[in-house]
Amino acid sequence: MRPHKFGIGALVDYQPPYAQASGPGGRFVVQRHLPPDDQGNQYRLENHRDGQQRVAHEFDLTPARS
Repeated sequence: MRPHKFGIGALVDYQPPYAQASGPGGRFVVQRHLPPDDQGNQYRLENHRDGQQRVAHEFDLTPARS
């Protein structure tokens, strides 16, 4: 098992995969680390503006740009 790349409280930009209809991407805060699945590490995210939450894989996240 690989360690999570983003720490709790980190700001990340989330870009959902094309095949997923989970809502728009954007700026999120990492709320907690979730156990990995067969695709890799997962995170619980909270939208930086409106508080909506999502679960995302690490490969869909990049460090937030200023």
